[in-house]
Amino acid sequence: MEEPGTGRNLAQVLGVSETTVSRIKTEKLEDAITLICHLGFKVVSEARVCVDRTAFEAMATLARRAMSCEHISRQLIWDDQS
Repeated sequence: MEEPGTGRNLAQVLGVSETTVSRIKTEKLEDAITLICHLGFKVVSEARVCVDRTAFEAMATLARRAMSCEHISRQLIWDDQS
């Protein structure tokens, strides 16, 4: 199986030639990204996980509070030797 994003894979998925994919990548990619951004979407690496901003902010707040309390933060540390 081809790696995602390769010319051959994209051509197969889009039903066009690899030459067409190459031309799109060199001539139209910036326009496509601009369009996606203006539609309110983000393009992120496949290795990333996206979450709702409100959920992220809630998790970040909980983490900050837990780490600011020495008693709680010490409970997060353990030795495998126990």
